[in-house]
Order: sequence, then structure tokens, then C-alpha cells
Amino acid sequence: MELSKEAGSDDGALQVPELPADGPRLVALRAGTPVLARPQAGARKLGELYPGAAVVRSLEPYGREGCSGGWYAIRPRGFVCAGHDATLRTEVLSVLPAPPDMSRPLPYRYGRARTQGAPAYVGVPSREELRHAEPDLDRHLERVQRSETQLGASANDVPLDARGVASGPPVLLPGGDGIGEDGRRTEAGYFLSPTADRIAPLPPLAALGIELGAKDSARVDLRSALKATALRKGSGVAITRTFTTGATDGRRLGATPDGRLIPVDRLQAALGSTWHGLDVEKLGLPVAFIHRHDVNTWSLGRGKASPNEEELERRTGVPLTGKFRTVGGVRFEEARDGFWLRAQDLVVIVRRTRFPDFAKGSQRWIDVSLANQTLTAYEGQKPIYATLISSGRDQLRDPGSSASTARGTFRVRSKHVTRNIDPREVADSFDVADAPWVIDFAPGHAMTGMYWSAGVGEAQGFHDIALTPIDARRLFLWTEPQVPEGWHAVYGGDDEGTLVHVRP
Repeated sequence: MELSKEAGSDDGALQVPELPADGPRLVALRAGTPVLARPQAGARKLGELYPGAAVVRSLEPYGREGCSGGWYAIRPRGFVCAGHDATLRTEVLSVLPAPPDMSRPLPYRYGRARTQGAPAYVGVPSREELRHAEPDLDRHLERVQRSETQLGASANDVPLDARGVASGPPVLLPGGDGIGEDGRRTEAGYFLSPTADRIAPLPPLAALGIELGAKDSARVDLRSALKATALRKGSGVAITRTFTTGATDGRRLGATPDGRLIPVDRLQAALGSTWHGLDVEKLGLPVAFIHRHDVNTWSLGRGKASPNEEELERRTGVPLTGKFRTVGGVRFEEARDGFWLRAQDLVVIVRRTRFPDFAKGSQRWIDVSLANQTLTAYEGQKPIYATLISSGRDQLRDPGSSASTARGTFRVRSKHVTRNIDPREVADSFDVADAPWVIDFAPGHAMTGMYWSAGVGEAQGFHDIALTPIDARRLFLWTEPQVPEGWHAVYGGDDEGTLVHVRP
């Protein structure tokens, strides 16, 4: 297909006719499959696809320079090389990792390694290969069978509105993630979803002459089922679909987004915190979050403060009136529901009287306070959402030589549905794969969803700003640039991304 002279644009991207939504598909085979601005190697990267992504493509390639299979335009923009990274053969979808569920706080099922050295395979292992890679297999399966426990609520049990804002408490419904008709959730049931059918696993790809690369490695021959990696105890992974085969005697394997296979009996379910911040679009500020455990509400009389029997849990969000009183040298803040709270028990997000110069009109921006460990999303001078965060543990030291989060005003540089994070974010005690809803705002600094902990409100990371999954997804949907349908990541231009203002 020939390119017209007027197809160029100021940013170097090539414009092509809009592709119909029902057009033919191109299927990504490798993690990080690049979407480029022009049909040539080395062009600016617009985004990335992950294995199993099926995106609408042009009927014919826009040239073959540096790509023997041809550069195909994809919807809504950009070009992908058909070859090692992607294929036009949609029949391979049944053997690839399932795409993320963008409608939920956790886009995949997540688990953490039960034991040191849990295996991750690059193909379906034979019985002999299982025994070689897992010499403790019999003892391990016996321990797992004895330790089956009931699980509680997940981030995915919290109902959300169209904006991604929580609209009620968690609801455990039969048919939910691992929930049986008795209303109980078990670990085995959790990993039985999301795809419980018997599927043809990865080897047919090799038969088709297609190779699937594991993340951070060169091309891998799928006919080799050697253990690709050994997970550290506690390490987190995402599971896109599960299946059983005769070769594994009915043992269930889970496919990660990058195509590795992990026995799900080696994983403990990581359900993600159900906690979330406050929608303040209509509520407004100030609001507070309880900073301590088992905090009493108070009643105030003439010169007297009396604790009520009612207690509020740590991190509970409380809308405030903005009024305060001092009784016996103790400051109290008034809640809109009429009770009072000691200021020492609270983290307060106040109503601003001064704004940065860029806070005008409908400009979207995020205000991060490292001292308070809070985040507030604004449109101009109107607060939209308020929540707690966990930033770099050194807080206000030099981020170049410490774990502090960078301070200043930045723009969102890129967004990733999931991405591995630096082990230093968890004190190098385990590895974290496929953290959800990653928003890069400075080199080495990002906002990210956290499925391995609920520890917001305390500075305990390395450089990143960690949020609970519900809050992270809310900001991911709200910030620019938007991730196109089927893409796994998008990269913004110099002036495209939402502003992120990080202050002491």
C-alpha cells in the first residue's frame, strides 16, 4: 500500500484512513510488541501490545522495510510489524494469554508464590520435567490440600460506577471470582476462574512456526518446557487464564500476561485491598482520613469533650465542615455528620485558598502531598477525588540518592495496564510482576496500583506512589493520554499528559 505525501503529521506520526471497528485483526505474540508512529524500524513508539491482544489492522501492509511480514496500520493509530512480534493468524488466540479485564480494579487474577523457588515454565512440562523441576512436588501438593482456606473480599467485589468510583461496599455474589453457590470463596476456586475450560495450551504455537517470547528474554523455543525462572517466596504474578492437561495429571497451570506458565497450587491468592478514597466532585473539601486504629468520635459541650461509644477504623474517610474547636488544649474537627474528631487522629485534605498557575479552567492535574501521604485530583480548581498514598520511604530527601519520590510538576509520560516494578519498591523482599494501572510521570517514578499490600497512608516505597487498585484504576481512566482499546501501554507527547504536582 502506498503512502500519500499528505499523510505526515507534525509529530512524525503517519496518518492513515480510519479503520472500521469490524476489520481484520492482528494478534500480538510478545510482551512489549511496539506500536510505532511510522512503518519503519526506529520510529517513535506510540504504545505497546501484549500477547493475546487482537487489534484491528489494515487489509494490506504499508511497506516492508525492516519487516518481512509487513507494517500494518492498526486502530486507532500507529503501525505494527507482522513477524516475530505479531501475526495475522487469529487462530492462535486460543493458546495465548487472555487480555486484561479493563472493567475491574484488578485486570487479572493475582497470586503470590507460596514457597521459595516456585517454577515458571515457558511451555507445558511433561511429567518427567515436572519431577525434575519440582523434586518436592508430592509433599507440596499434600501441604496445599491440607491448607485450603476460605478467602475474604477482593477489590473486584467492590461495585463501581462508570467513572470507576466505588458505589458501595464489597458484594460477594455467587459466580464471582472463586465464589461458590454457598457464597464462600476458596483459593482453588479463585484460580479456577477466569478461564476454567480445557484449552489447547502453548505448544501448538511452535507447530504453527510461531515463537512466543517470555518477557526480558530472547526468543524461546516453546517445545522446551524447562523452568524459565524460579520465583522468590512472596513474589506476585498475574494469571490471565488457567487450564489442565493430561501431561500434568490434571494439575492446573496459569498463563501469565507474558506467556509463562505457573502451577496455581504454588500461588496464594492476592485479592487486592477493598479500600478506596473519596469522590469529592460534589462533596468538596475538606475531608479527613483516620490516621490511627480504633478512633472514637466525640461530643463537645461547654468546655468539655466526651468520647462516644462509636469507633472509626483506620483510613476511614470523613467529610468535614471546616469548623474546629479547641477544648482542654486539644483541637477537634467537626464532621459533616455532626460528631467531632481529634485533629491528632486525622490526616486532613483542606480546601485550598491558593492554586498553582496552571490550575485554570478544566485543566486536569494531580496534587500529591508527601508530608500528608495524600493525593487529590483536580479539574482546574475543583477537587474531584481524594485518597491516601504510599510514596518513597525517605519522603523529603534527595530522590537522586535516596528512596524519596521526586518533587516538582510533571506530565504523565506513559501509561501501562500492567508492568513489573522495581523490587526496591518492596525493600527487595520479593518480586512484583504486572502491577496494575501504572502511570509514569518522571524517569524512574510512577503511580501504580498495589495488589500485594493495603499499606497506604505511610511512606514505605522506593520512588513510586502506590495506591490501592480501585484508586489506581480511577486515576488511570481519568488521566491523559488514554490507552486505546486493545493496547497495553501508551506513550504521550511533551504536552499531552495530565499534570502531576508533587510537593513536600
